[in-house]
Amino acid sequence: MGKRHIIGWAAAIFLIAAVLLPAVDRGVEASEISDFDNYVTSIEELSVPEGTRIIALGEATHGNREFQQLKREVFEILVRKYDVRALVIEGDCGGCTIINEYIQGGEGDDRELTKLLGYRLYRTDDMQELIRWMHDYNETAPEEGKVRLYGMDIQRSTFNIQVLKAFYDQVDPERAADVSGQLDDLFGTEEDGYDKERVDEIIASMDALSEELENHSEAYIEASDPDTYLRACLSAQALSCYIRYGEKENYSHRYRDESMKSMVDRILAHEEQEHGSELMLACHNGHMTKNQSSRFTFLGKFLHDEMQDAYFAIGTDFYITSCNLPGNNGRMVKEFCSDDPLAYNMKDSSLDKGLLIFSNVDEESSLYPYISESIPTGSLGEAFTPLMLLMKSQYQLYFAPEEMYDAMILYYQTTPTQIWED
Repeated sequence: MGKRHIIGWAAAIFLIAAVLLPAVDRGVEASEISDFDNYVTSIEELSVPEGTRIIALGEATHGNREFQQLKREVFEILVRKYDVRALVIEGDCGGCTIINEYIQGGEGDDRELTKLLGYRLYRTDDMQELIRWMHDYNETAPEEGKVRLYGMDIQRSTFNIQVLKAFYDQVDPERAADVSGQLDDLFGTEEDGYDKERVDEIIASMDALSEELENHSEAYIEASDPDTYLRACLSAQALSCYIRYGEKENYSHRYRDESMKSMVDRILAHEEQEHGSELMLACHNGHMTKNQSSRFTFLGKFLHDEMQDAYFAIGTDFYITSCNLPGNNGRMVKEFCSDDPLAYNMKDSSLDKGLLIFSNVDEESSLYPYISESIPTGSLGEAFTPLMLLMKSQYQLYFAPEEMYDAMILYYQTTPTQIWED
């Protein structure tokens, strides 16, 4: 039998085994941790070390209500206890700028504005509540205490174009018509409406526009304000990255995270200089872990490598989830078990969710091996394959929690998001 046939038979046997055999559990078997309750607390007990510049909150899935709700809950705590006033989410840069205008007291319908976040998975009551809370909070906050929303993602063009057009209308009306016409010519008037034969021209034009913004920074800031100017610069940068990501980088996960890292760096520098505020960063666990925990994990590692202890990472996990995922014929709900022994120990807790801060855990405790040694944890994104129901390795990470995070917020069971039909 030839070598090629042997490899073919081996692959076939492996596929049959994957279909017929149950998924193999890896890591620590879910069991009671005797002193778990000594360390798990309410999220109200969240404490952030002095010198922290970014507090990153992850979500183990994109398809559970609890993780969407947690963005608002943790941000409220950080605003109240630590005077954090800037939230950066895994959302469209331009869309979040338009939403932020409403948050700062502008007019608008918060349900319609929620649709500008960039992804269908965010079209939920829970994300609408986040936007409404930020808007309502600012109505009574002093000017220096107002909160702000940013998007760091670079996968859309329409709202970034809208931001730039409005900016030039404000700062340079004579130039505005030319900029508007150029953007329409380069990108078309619909999402992804650009001519693929003109990619190099589009990139060069956007880089030139970014340079123009830099060269006229003093005049443009004087005609607007530092926040408005920053948003225009971010939108120009996002448009250049958007074209490069799809046409030059073949939708590389690394390039996307490098681009988001650049956006976060610029937002952080601005917030620290103009507002004296740290950042809360909210995105999937797969972007914000401190280590290289998956093929999607770059942003958090980049930030942690540079910032070390100034980057505080809070991961999340479930033990059982009913998760809203995309399918061939629309959305669907599938159930998964992470086998995470930490999340399992929330089963009989009086808390609906529990906070573990790893630095508080005594090395002599029975809990310590579960945070310092490799255990399975869950990770579901905006994708589904049947293999995920057969092989837990398709949706599990297997690292020591303290390698990935500084703290975790844990749920025993999570429920699916309810995405709007319209």
